[in-house]
Amino acid sequence: MSTLVKTKNVAEVLRVAPKTVQTWVRKYQIPVKTNDRGHYLYDDDAIDRLQAVKSTQMPEGNDPFIEREAKPTYAEAEKRMDDILRRLDHLETMIEQKADEVVSFQLLKHRQALDDLQGSLAAMEEGLKDLESDRTEPKERLEGPKKERKKLANMFVFSS
Repeated sequence: MSTLVKTKNVAEVLRVAPKTVQTWVRKYQIPVKTNDRGHYLYDDDAIDRLQAVKSTQMPEGNDPFIEREAKPTYAEAEKRMDDILRRLDHLETMIEQKADEVVSFQLLKHRQALDDLQGSLAAMEEGLKDLESDRTEPKERLEGPKKERKKLANMFVFSS
């Protein structure tokens, strides 16, 4: 009797993700046993069938664990580094320009707010001047008629 293996172990042997193993079991209807929790358990026959599926689905040249790209030469690496540094310089320039634009916009908004406040202050000063002039006018109004009353009173003074 062969031993039963869990999905994780089969995935390690096949060098694929556990979800890939489960997908292949369902897609190709590979007979597997399940435990009391419904987890797949694989025997040697199921593992052999999964290896056959892998060889058709993922030929050896497509093995994700094999490093495919050769290391670049020193000249290529230097060229890439120069390109990266050039891009960084360009990005820094763009960021500085954007920062300048933001600061200019904020200064413009603050200037507009100061102009609005100055206008409000001028209107308030004008209002205060009007209030002060209204306050002094009643005194003048009262003084004017008093003088006239004295003149009228003097005209009607009876000599005794």
